[in-house]
Amino acid sequence: MSTWSLSSASVGAVCVAAVLALAGCRGSDAGNSSTEPGRSPSAGVSTSPVARAGAGKPKAGAEAKPTAPSGRRGAPSPSDDFTKAAVKPEESKLPNPFDSLYDRDFSLADLSADPAGAMEKPAVADGLKKSAALDPANKTFVYRATDASKAEGGFVRHDNSHKQAFNADNTRFIARDGQGAWYLYDAATFKQIKKLGELKGNCEPIWHASNPNLLHFTLRDGGTTWWTYNVETEKGEVMFDFSGRTPWSQATSFSTKGRSMTSADGRYLALIATRHDEATRTRNVYGLVVLDVKDKRIVGTLDAKNFPRPGASPDYVSASPSGRHVVVSWPGDAGGTRVYTRDLKDSFELPTTSKHADMAYGPQKQDYYVFADYSKNQLSATDLDSHERIDLRSLYPANGENYTLDISGQAYDKPGWAVVSTYGEKKDDVSDEAAPQERAEYRKVWLVELKAGGQALSVANVRTNASAIGGSSKDAAPQAVSDPDFFKPQASASRDLSRIVFADNFGQGPIESYMVGLPSWAVR
Repeated sequence: MSTWSLSSASVGAVCVAAVLALAGCRGSDAGNSSTEPGRSPSAGVSTSPVARAGAGKPKAGAEAKPTAPSGRRGAPSPSDDFTKAAVKPEESKLPNPFDSLYDRDFSLADLSADPAGAMEKPAVADGLKKSAALDPANKTFVYRATDASKAEGGFVRHDNSHKQAFNADNTRFIARDGQGAWYLYDAATFKQIKKLGELKGNCEPIWHASNPNLLHFTLRDGGTTWWTYNVETEKGEVMFDFSGRTPWSQATSFSTKGRSMTSADGRYLALIATRHDEATRTRNVYGLVVLDVKDKRIVGTLDAKNFPRPGASPDYVSASPSGRHVVVSWPGDAGGTRVYTRDLKDSFELPTTSKHADMAYGPQKQDYYVFADYSKNQLSATDLDSHERIDLRSLYPANGENYTLDISGQAYDKPGWAVVSTYGEKKDDVSDEAAPQERAEYRKVWLVELKAGGQALSVANVRTNASAIGGSSKDAAPQAVSDPDFFKPQASASRDLSRIVFADNFGQGPIESYMVGLPSWAVR
């Protein structure tokens, strides 16, 4: 088995598209934008944590320590064994550092329409204890995790709700800027460690499920090869080369479209096989493929001629957390959302598309598909084994009013919970006028318990001012004028639910990632 250094001349082969259009710098829900009413928070309250009954009070405690790097130099080979390349995983998880920062009687409050309260924009964080800013309504600790002045393109933030920003032991996280560059950060000090020059644009980086030093990625817009890369040593190897190993020799890209992860254990990865036709400027779709990452073999294929509408391009494909299922979503008129077995031989239909949905573990680690059902005004979940549907919460609190939400089921070690982030609340469907009053669901990051009658717990308020992003501020991100996805909060949790990251600009300036830290008893 051999490895190679991507910092050598092979960089050009790995990431040939060095010049990025903005649309190529993300893997978000294209077409789900909603113009958010401009609203600036009131000025005033100090960002220092304060004590209250039932709230977190800063205490002394050790911060998380990064793991040591590992890796070897060599040359890539399609036959490289992924299992041999991996550095030995951590034997045990690091303790939750936020347990020492909150009082034991702290608890998240039920979702409510209580005012957000005044909160100044936090300074860029430089540690878990001394940099904690208190969300006045939720009494949670919020950190400004990235600094746009140390990146390019007007912003720097995590990927999206469907992608995990944090590595396996929460010592590192990644974010990308407006030029498509990716950066590695220390998750305890928030120091920007380095630019990951091998990663370009929407190369779909996915953290290894157990080894905190490794992530997988492909070329921008997908290629025939996926790599496994050590972020500490900057060495990597071929994870799998699809060339000549599928029924479609014409396919030049194997991609998730930037909206999915591997199964929770990292073993299975579902991809779409395509080819971009330069002459017609169209993308031809050939089929779906499921890869067993551990055994380095293809375990399922589905030709595009056998899609619900032959040749229609899916907007989403992902392995379920258990790896037993694959969820594929097409536009409603092209087949909607279907659940396939891992070998892609059998399937059944779900009653929605995946634009506002994600997969998560249910309370007993069942595979759940969590989605917004607008036809029934419900936030719901479907058990992919039993096909049972569970209605979790009414979507809209007032007739005619609406808002947009994203769902994240990435907290695999806290089964039975999903993260919801909301924005763009409007008076009605036909105008851009803001909703007339505060509602419990509006402009929030919150947790939903995945059972009928379960809890909905408020985590943080979102304070993004869309008008500032449009250019009214000298620090605004002008790219977001044409792509509003960049100012969506798109909250995503770490696997243990100790950290939730979301995008915000606190009323003005560039979009950056903010992190909420939660103690281990935040949900019970």
